Amino acid sequence: MKSVLLAALLLAQEPAVNGVAIERTVKRTAIDCLGRREEVQRKELLLVKGGNLAIIDLTFGERLIIRSDLKRLWKADPLAREVAEFSFDEAAARRKAGLDELRAARARVPGTPDEKELDDVLQGFDQFATPPQVELKSNGLQREIIVNGDRVRVSVQVNDQVQAPGWLDALAATGAFHPAVAEKLKTLGGIPAKGTIRYALFLDRIVEQFEVTSVKPREIADAEFDLPAGLVRTPLRGFEPLPPRKLSTPPAGLKPSFKEDDADRKALESSLEKKDK
Repeated sequence: MKSVLLAALLLAQEPAVNGVAIERTVKRTAIDCLGRREEVQRKELLLVKGGNLAIIDLTFGERLIIRSDLKRLWKADPLAREVAEFSFDEAAARRKAGLDELRAARARVPGTPDEKELDDVLQGFDQFATPPQVELKSNGLQREIIVNGDRVRVSVQVNDQVQAPGWLDALAATGAFHPAVAEKLKTLGGIPAKGTIRYALFLDRIVEQFEVTSVKPREIADAEFDLPAGLVRTPLRGFEPLPPRKLSTPPAGLKPSFKEDDADRKALESSLEKKDK
């Protein structure tokens, strides 16, 4: 926190720059539509320039890149040499299709525990039968954004001395938050420095517990949002359908052989003959 406060003091002395680099520690839990959890703890570098955002895992290099100016986002794993790419509209359409499947499943089990469970999942994605009530609560530097009185989407301490652009605006542009929550995020009054944030990404519900360790206003070139060369476009697991498997046909003239089976049979027969003797 001291480094963040120091950055606030230096911010007034720095010449105008176009972006900010934020380092933070994160415990991140992703919960898919089937309730499966994946948890990681890591250090991250966030590069924010206007509505553009890059979240970079400083250990393994995994990254999420959101280019609001291009209306596109990428999820990349450089070690696996893989990347998934979507326009904002494509991602929204795929997410809607997945949530529509959940709604259809719920409609088939009215009045059962399964219906209640599916309701909870849908509400975790901010899918409500009626527009939700959203409120912002402030207590000193503590901020909470609460949906329908009991669902806490954001619970953070803010640094009100740093009015730097936030990564939450870029996430909101992809549909990570309900529009009413996204509006409240604009009134936090400072950069979120520590706390918990819940949002949706692709078809995962994300819970982030984080603490900002460094904030550095600096020039950020568009090239810093580029991906490493040589990545292969790969369907995003759990969000895109896998390509159909292509069955290969054997080369012409290939004849089936059972020589290995014959050898095993002869060895067995030989062994039995020895036992009989």
